[in-house]
Amino acid sequence: MFFVVGLLAVVAIPDREIGTPQDSQQRKILIDRLERLRTALGRYWGDHDAAYPTLEELQGLSEPAAKHKVRAGFTAYLDRVPDNPFTEDNRIAPMDAPVGDSDWVYDHPTGVFKANDSVEHRSL
Repeated sequence: MFFVVGLLAVVAIPDREIGTPQDSQQRKILIDRLERLRTALGRYWGDHDAAYPTLEELQGLSEPAAKHKVRAGFTAYLDRVPDNPFTEDNRIAPMDAPVGDSDWVYDHPTGVFKANDSVEHRSL
């Protein structure tokens, strides 16, 4: 009887719920970073006549702060693009980049910003 109940529980749990505790923690960090980035993009949009920062502007914030001589533009909203916790890097590519080619993808006209380390995370 207990075997049957245990077997049903394993079958009923979706695959993504079975991940390791570290995966779960990294996913929470990823979601938090996406929320902070999207909030910063929204604030920028509101302050700049419904325009989002350019891809190049965000890519410039992927570099360490020490490399920036003049800190202007989007840096008032976000000092640096954070690392994707699953890749531990912060490279940004255009939205049409293949999954896995970068850590993040961004669409300048719409302000859509997503993770790009996996198909699952890109859907967040």
